[in-house]
Amino acid sequence: MVLRAEILSIGDELTSGQRLDTNSQWLSEQLGNLGIKTVFHTTVGDSMSDNVDAFRTAARRADIVVATGGLGPTADDLTREAMAEAFRLQLEIRPEALEHIESLFARRKRPMPERNRSQAMFPVGARIIDNPHGTAPGVDLVAPELKSDGTSPCRMFALPGVPAEMMQMFKATVEPRLMNEMGIGAQRWFFHSLKVFGIGESDVEKKLPDLIHRDRDPIVGITVSKATITLRIAALCSSESEFREKIQSTLREIHSQLGLLVFGEGEIDIDEAVHRMLIERGVSLGVLEVGAGAWIQHGLAKLSEPGAIGLQASHWFPSMVAMSPDVKCGDTDSATNALSMAAEQFRKEHDLDLCLAAGTYPTWDAVSTSATLPSSDFSFALARRGKETKCTTVSLGAHPDVLYHRLAKAGLNFLRLELLQHD
Repeated sequence: MVLRAEILSIGDELTSGQRLDTNSQWLSEQLGNLGIKTVFHTTVGDSMSDNVDAFRTAARRADIVVATGGLGPTADDLTREAMAEAFRLQLEIRPEALEHIESLFARRKRPMPERNRSQAMFPVGARIIDNPHGTAPGVDLVAPELKSDGTSPCRMFALPGVPAEMMQMFKATVEPRLMNEMGIGAQRWFFHSLKVFGIGESDVEKKLPDLIHRDRDPIVGITVSKATITLRIAALCSSESEFREKIQSTLREIHSQLGLLVFGEGEIDIDEAVHRMLIERGVSLGVLEVGAGAWIQHGLAKLSEPGAIGLQASHWFPSMVAMSPDVKCGDTDSATNALSMAAEQFRKEHDLDLCLAAGTYPTWDAVSTSATLPSSDFSFALARRGKETKCTTVSLGAHPDVLYHRLAKAGLNFLRLELLQHD
């Protein structure tokens, strides 16, 4: 049985948006590594009644709860009291916890405020989670009641909101207790991603109707970011080799149905995929863009900078040149043949294997003042050494925040497909 977890993030600074909750992301990854599926992220402010409700709700629907925040000494730190009230438990002071807090103040040569005594208070029956570097020990509590479905009571861990303290306490205490006392960790969640471009999210689902069911094993999810679609395959397995074997049929079906729409695996995006192809083939490239920004150039050039991850100095583009986006080489956006001539002229001038030219991008003023831009035609030309210049026109429309990314990736995809034809 897959155990379900809920993460509670506590604090007005989180619910107000003044601080970003990074703890939940980290904890979800750690729990996933132990084979625990996080099904809820709950953020609650510094209200006693809201905290009590949050703990009670979490205990009913999750097997494991990890809460962060609310363990400080001030009046708005309510986690201990809320846990006790949620399960009708008394609070008691723990001498060993109080001794640790007093020793920290003594080492720092500071008097301990009386209010810090509250940090040594625990619900009856709870266990201490040591905090070597802070005054807020954590709380380990088994909710003293069965769930409505008769399954085992929820195991609850409360940790400080300070990320460094929380992470250390989770790795040093919470994780070993989950593994040693609950038998967790024999399996973990593994993930594999495929990247897709050139088709919409709903069209992907139509092509893969049997793979998106939530009760499927392995699970396949679809997400979209800046016009790139990610197919995320997940399964609970005991080893990487078991996972790889388990997902083979799923990978075959995806590649069979989507074919060349799939451009890469893992965290790669299409600019990096094209960049690698150019390096592997030893091909020099020029990029000609006119209009609102050099979006294709930027995506490729940033990967060729010294220190770029995974690249050697010898892999830089020795002939990677580009025209300033505010310089027009003829009327490139008036007709495809003008774009082709500009690309071929640029390729010859710089003695390049390829030159990719993009039609004029719409101005930022036109994009930013429109809630949604209607679909319109956009052309690319690819000049090739020893071959006729190749052209394509795509019809694209998108939200202003995505439009330039989609246009640039359409051009990169045009280049990628050309390179694949000559492998």
